[in-house]
Amino acid sequence: MRQGKEGSSQNIKARSIQALLLEIEAAATIGFKTYFRYIAWLISDIITTPAWLIMIIVPMLLFLPQEQWRDPLILNSFLWAMVLWDIVSSGLWTFGMAIRREQQTGTLEFLLLTNANRAILFSRNIFTRLFSLTLSVIYSFVFFVFLFGINIILLNPILTLVTLLSGLVASLGFGLLYGAAVFKYKNVGPLTNILQFLILGICGIFFPVTTLPEPLRLIAYPLPFTYTADLLRHYALGTPTIFPPGIEWALYVLEISVYLSLGLLALYLVEKNLKATGQLGAY
Repeated sequence: MRQGKEGSSQNIKARSIQALLLEIEAAATIGFKTYFRYIAWLISDIITTPAWLIMIIVPMLLFLPQEQWRDPLILNSFLWAMVLWDIVSSGLWTFGMAIRREQQTGTLEFLLLTNANRAILFSRNIFTRLFSLTLSVIYSFVFFVFLFGINIILLNPILTLVTLLSGLVASLGFGLLYGAAVFKYKNVGPLTNILQFLILGICGIFFPVTTLPEPLRLIAYPLPFTYTADLLRHYALGTPTIFPPGIEWALYVLEISVYLSLGLLALYLVEKNLKATGQLGAY
């Protein structure tokens, strides 16, 4: 009798895992189909990457002493900053824009009639972001070598990759929170771009956070992207970390967990509130 209950419990778990995998597959499929349906997105990714490199990196170099314009460490820092920029923008453009598109097309209410996991339901853009991030890394490497003639510094490839992937998980947590805000307030206007550039500055994406004034550092420490940038530079370029690496990883993982939990809770509460007030379909 007991074996029968255990068998039944295992079957339920197996079906739950299978259902979750099917949801992930469906989210990835719709993400890639939508991305490749509008070929202009792909072309704009290819065109804008070198354009951003020139528009952002060249003016920043002009503010540095001329003898640093060919400094391999500074140029490699900027290279990784361009890759990190893509990770930061992933957090803002994935969940928020997926929810906004469903609001605009009038399909949000129908989707939310299902019992699908809400985080997976709106995660479709993260799969195409993985594709565009790979493109971005390749392009950034090629154009940095071509434009600035530098040798790429990559001291610890494995831990650099681990940090990059953890950055994507951090962007998921941040994206869930931001997605809940889009869910609640609908059209957030230029807030996405404003937030993006604020995060780039405060989290030390282009320059170490230790160079910021003390009040800004206090804002930076609770943001997970601060540690993504710091650890990435440490493993790729050998720069010192804000805290000892072991403590910094513990703090980083804790912050990622908190952001993911808060994001899921925020999505749940906003959906519950919108359903109770009859505003789910309004946009």
